Amino acid sequence: MFFELKSYLLALVAFTVISSQPVQAERPTAPNLLPYNTVVYLRVDDFPALGDDFQRTSFGRIRNDASVAPLVDRLYNEFINAFPQIEDELGVTVEDLLELPTGEVAISLAVTDTGRPMFAFIADVGENVDTAKKLMERAEFEHINNAGELSTELIGETEVTLFANPGDDDDVYSFIKDETVVLCSSELMATHLVSVWEGTATEADRTLADNRKFTDIMRNSTGTDDYQPQISFYADPLTLIKSTTQDNFQVQAAMALLPTLGVDGFKAVGGSIIVAPPGFDTMAHFHLSLGSPRRGVFNLLTFGEGDMTPEDWVSNEVMNYNTIYWDLEQSYTELTKIVDSILGAGYFENQVEQNVNTPVGINLQEDVIAHFGGRLTMIQQLVDAEKLNGNSLGIGIKLKDSEVFAEFLDTLITEKAPFITKKSHNGVTYYQPPNGPRPGSGSPNVNPPNAPQNIPQQNTARQNFRSNFRIPTPTFAIIGDTLVLADSELVIFSSIDTMQGQGDRLADADDFKIIAEAIKSQTGETQPSALSFNRPEQGLKFIYDLALGDQAQSALQAGAENNDFLRTLNSAFQDHPLPPFEEISKYMAPAGGVLFNRPTGLHYLSFSMNPENQ
Repeated sequence: MFFELKSYLLALVAFTVISSQPVQAERPTAPNLLPYNTVVYLRVDDFPALGDDFQRTSFGRIRNDASVAPLVDRLYNEFINAFPQIEDELGVTVEDLLELPTGEVAISLAVTDTGRPMFAFIADVGENVDTAKKLMERAEFEHINNAGELSTELIGETEVTLFANPGDDDDVYSFIKDETVVLCSSELMATHLVSVWEGTATEADRTLADNRKFTDIMRNSTGTDDYQPQISFYADPLTLIKSTTQDNFQVQAAMALLPTLGVDGFKAVGGSIIVAPPGFDTMAHFHLSLGSPRRGVFNLLTFGEGDMTPEDWVSNEVMNYNTIYWDLEQSYTELTKIVDSILGAGYFENQVEQNVNTPVGINLQEDVIAHFGGRLTMIQQLVDAEKLNGNSLGIGIKLKDSEVFAEFLDTLITEKAPFITKKSHNGVTYYQPPNGPRPGSGSPNVNPPNAPQNIPQQNTARQNFRSNFRIPTPTFAIIGDTLVLADSELVIFSSIDTMQGQGDRLADADDFKIIAEAIKSQTGETQPSALSFNRPEQGLKFIYDLALGDQAQSALQAGAENNDFLRTLNSAFQDHPLPPFEEISKYMAPAGGVLFNRPTGLHYLSFSMNPENQ
């Protein structure tokens, strides 16, 4: 079937070409070649160079470590050998396919005025034309065998090959210029690309580089040192949906609500990934472009600015730390306006009154939300290294007046929730809801008197599975000026101890200071709205220990008895065991991120440090 052939072609064509032609001139880059109305875009600046840059990253160094490389090479060779049929079917090896790109690779989707999407693919293949020709010859053969039609036509000075199927609009146009292969899904797209390439385009043939939405995002995605990204991406989903659903009444009716919700203020999203820039391991930009002034749902993003130093209760034992300045009281007000504008005045407050205030006996806005101080903090801390869910999550909500809120909370629990237990740790009150089975819920793992004999075995397996998971102990407390909630009491205890000076604070940690300095070097004096800090080494060690644990190894060996993939994996690990984690951790370094609330939208920068520059 042509559809199957097309899927087959598109999967391989990222590394294929039609035929060889002599190099005439350096072609325009993808942004200067693709049409103005491109709505989805992904570009790799230089495919081989990206692989070289990856070798300088932490994971690249781990892969090349003398104690790890033999295992990786073994697994890679097993992967290559697992597909001997590829060479028989395509005439080239898997390695030939992987080595085919020699420069820029780009994939895009554009829309026409009539709403028809147009796909385009561009890839430099350079000296690997012979490999590509073999692939193309096989593709042509398969296409004809599946009742497809193959023809050529001249567009400008370029010969274009058309893969067509009678009665099907899903045609594929392809051509080669300057050792670059191009595939697209319409003659209109092919004509645009050729005319821009050959310099015969008119003023109406604008390119993506002329699109203000696109250029604004790309300009925000290079960093203060103008690092050129190896990978860039862009999407304009609203334009795509509007254009491709012109004949869909239901969708168009839903789109008509967007101005009321303020969603029409959303312009586009995009960003970049920069691999191994000077002093860093990786760096990534993500930009959400918004109109100004913001309306509707985007007014819910009431982000503020302030000091990002970890609060005194945040322990140095945390694996991840995230903090954001967010005016929840203002967000609540904006949410009320949005709901009422759609469902009628007073609707939101009526729902809150019926479903929260009256049943609980409080005023949600005045008794709770009005006390929030505008800063939220989330932490992740390892509390049980032997459990799959051994990482516990904690959330801190800064309070305007902790004493007033503590009195309200204690009264509320005493009068409305006596089932919540009130306890104390080092003089600080904390609360815990009941944990475990509720009365009348039944007791698990109890078999009927005449149950089949295999039931106990099933229950044993279920118990063994459950033993891999930590039983959460939800706990909350007011620590200093912050309401802290966690799914483990150990996080609350650690936070209380740290607040009282009995444990090291994250704010004093050297690796956090490194991240803070790196953020300042990239952002200057601009105050961010949010900051993130994480220790990839701890996360990797957690996975590392679980993977090498007795349970995981036993499961792998058991699965290898009846599964070829697991058998290969188990054999590779047996022949080339992983080294102690200390041999791996030397390549890891802390990572961070920062969010800015700009007039043009939201911009997030994330990065990881190069361990050699710590």
